[in-house]
Amino acid sequence: MSVRTGTVFLLRRLGLEPFARLAVSTPRAVTRMVARFAASARRISVAWPSEARRHLVERRAFHAYRKLVSRSPHLDLLAGERHDQGVAVIVCLWNRPDRIGDVLRILRSQQSPRPVRLVLWNNQPKDSLHYRRAISDHSISGALSSIEFYDAPTNIGGIGRFVAARELVSRGYSDAFIMMDDDQDFGPTFVSDLLEVSAPHSVAGVWAWTNDGAYWNRKQLETTGGSADHVGTGGSVCDSAIVADPQFFLAIPPGYLFMEDMWMSRYASHNGWPLTMVESPFTFVLSELDQGHALFDRKELFYNWMTQPGHVPARPSALG
Repeated sequence: MSVRTGTVFLLRRLGLEPFARLAVSTPRAVTRMVARFAASARRISVAWPSEARRHLVERRAFHAYRKLVSRSPHLDLLAGERHDQGVAVIVCLWNRPDRIGDVLRILRSQQSPRPVRLVLWNNQPKDSLHYRRAISDHSISGALSSIEFYDAPTNIGGIGRFVAARELVSRGYSDAFIMMDDDQDFGPTFVSDLLEVSAPHSVAGVWAWTNDGAYWNRKQLETTGGSADHVGTGGSVCDSAIVADPQFFLAIPPGYLFMEDMWMSRYASHNGWPLTMVESPFTFVLSELDQGHALFDRKELFYNWMTQPGHVPARPSALG
């Protein structure tokens, strides 16, 4: 098949009949130009469905997120009793159902000065029964005093941690809350290490770094107390006052719900909250299932968006 014939065939398959006619009736040089255009169109036609699916998933997630923010999601108490002195540890669950036993084991073994109040936000509804059965099979013991659970009807990403925290605050919780990921193994001093550095209007975590003008131009911190530009939500402690500002939930743009660590860090630093690193031994497991791998390029876009004036809200003075 000649270049011209192949080009005409492809253009017609793409529904570009005017260009197909042009390829038939024009000199060879123009035909080559049209062929290059057709090749580009073909690449776009292949890439478009996946991009369109991504936008559809994001729109659905954002719609579900806004519905959750507009009401109070009920946290089911699956085990134990809520302790007045308990410290909330919030975990987002996604595609690692076999890790639930490890999460419970880690928290039971904590050498914590306060009881642990575990809050599980499940972003994968199909795994709900597995989680509920696993929890019923494990006794409440050690530092773990209670387990609360919520099934999100749609995966809204890590921002669900903060929706859960807001629900706790609405019920009277006022202390800092700890966040961990289900792909992290922590030692027995994890909770006490984070509580030791917890302070009003602050964020601290084990996964922290400084940025030099770009998201990926960064340096990881390794010493407790080091001043950070970014703190990962997994393995962090945050003042629950952060969820008192409605704009924390409303100002995040569609498509970035899965980058809640970036949003938390920029919101906090923009409003004068110190971000610091805290040392506490941990390792990552099953990190290949992390939703963040698909967000590599878009994290830089979000970082740049947040640097623009007016994009990150200023905290009302009445909230402190």
